[in-house]
This record gives sequence, structure tokens and C-alpha cells, in this order.
Amino acid sequence: MSTYAYLAIRCDVAGCYAETHTSHHVDTYTELRRLRSADGWRTRRHPRGGPLLDLCPDHAREETRRA
Repeated sequence: MSTYAYLAIRCDVAGCYAETHTSHHVDTYTELRRLRSADGWRTRRHPRGGPLLDLCPDHAREETRRA
């Protein structure tokens, strides 16, 4: 019997509950982020360093408008 991890990404904006995943087998979050970027999900560096920030399509558009 084999076990697979079910990887999901959640939007890191406070109060947003958007989440994405894929039906394809992926081994890393990097692979999942690459697949989901086609759907508008974006990954950004935290302005003060630290972990990466994952943004759902709605918040990624807001981020683009501010830049």
C-alpha cells in the first residue's frame, strides 16, 4: 500500500479562504505552484523576508494594480 500527500495551497491574505490543489500527482509545492500559476495563482517574496506568500487570482490582480 502506498500513501501520497495531498498538497494544497491557501491564499496568504488575511481573511481570504481561497485554496487550490491539483488532481495530478505532484511531489513538491514548487510543482504545484507551477501548475496553478496558469490559473492566476502567484507566489511572491515577503517584503521583509521570510516565507513565500501565495496569492489567489483575486489578490494577485490587486497586487499587480498596486505595483
